[in-house]
Amino acid sequence: MIFDCIILGAGASGLMCAAKIKNAKTLIIEGNQKPGLKLLASGGGLCNFYNADLSFKNYYGQNPHFCISALKSFDFEDFKKLLAENKADFTLREDGKFFARSSRSVLDALLNSLGQNIDIRLGCKFKKALKNGDIFEVYAGGEVFKCKNLVCSLGALSHKNMGASSAAFDLAESFGHEIVPPYPALCGVVFTGDLKKRFADTAGISLKAELTCGKNKFLGGLLFTHDGISGPALFNLSLYGIKNKTLEINFCPQIKAEDFIKQNKNGPKHLLSLIERLIPPRLAKAILNGFDKKTADLTKEEISQTAKQINDFSFTVEKLTGYEKAEITAGGISTKEISSKTMMSQKTKSLYFTGECLDISGQLGGYNLAWAWASACAAAKAINEN
Repeated sequence: MIFDCIILGAGASGLMCAAKIKNAKTLIIEGNQKPGLKLLASGGGLCNFYNADLSFKNYYGQNPHFCISALKSFDFEDFKKLLAENKADFTLREDGKFFARSSRSVLDALLNSLGQNIDIRLGCKFKKALKNGDIFEVYAGGEVFKCKNLVCSLGALSHKNMGASSAAFDLAESFGHEIVPPYPALCGVVFTGDLKKRFADTAGISLKAELTCGKNKFLGGLLFTHDGISGPALFNLSLYGIKNKTLEINFCPQIKAEDFIKQNKNGPKHLLSLIERLIPPRLAKAILNGFDKKTADLTKEEISQTAKQINDFSFTVEKLTGYEKAEITAGGISTKEISSKTMMSQKTKSLYFTGECLDISGQLGGYNLAWAWASACAAAKAINEN
């Protein structure tokens, strides 16, 4: 049997693509025993599935403008209707984020929307694909499947425990596509060496901070963990590649620490007590790193250096939390030879790539699922028209 379409991957993008394909006999091939595992884990089980403030500026890649066409073409009202028809309730929060009452409800809505023309093979691990003439031969689960259109929605490297692998990249390379070096993104930083010892007692501390790396800057939540730092501001900054680069942290962005210390020199007897007014006590202790003296005796240099540790603490990022904890993989299949309108390869007709495997990565806030939906719908539309 020759299928009209085979979709590799039953994740968010693959299922959305299948839900939008009309009439064409389609097979979804999924390596896991259950569909949508990563979708179920998204948003801590609540699923932040979209953002009202959607722009290419929320995405990163060698060509972030690539996502504009698909995002603009995506019919979000139609998607909301799909959710409503399947009783997948959701709310729009003040910050523009759409949250479903559960990730399961979104997954069920997608599965319930699959037509009778769609079959799913679970526990069927993809190996490779070839093309003979106009027909693709897909090797998976010890079998060979044939199709006219092939959609790769295999994701990337984050969360191997959910089936993540380099399969999408390997497939793209086999058809002559370039891979932008991937790296874990939307992830935390692990402290090493002296930093690990210095901040050993800061786990659980959270505060609003401003983080900078090169030209990129984010203001938001920062959380100290048992082995480093995490939080929204850092996650967003990690999208732009921070490993082996200098990370600057302003622990108190609302106040210029140097002026504050000078204005309060005659206040608390010791510097530590004064700094505890600006930042949490355990963090203040780590920042001072053993240094403390009467505020009245501080020299200009000591005031300047202390202020710098508060408003401009910097270090080189040597280690990230890695793919196992990273929410997404940045980098991936270069968009240079992919149609931004249809997601079809410009090297191989009827071969499509959607979702995370492409070199388009979004910030926190529902942007990555928005890209999964939009790119999938673009591919499905092209397949329907063909």
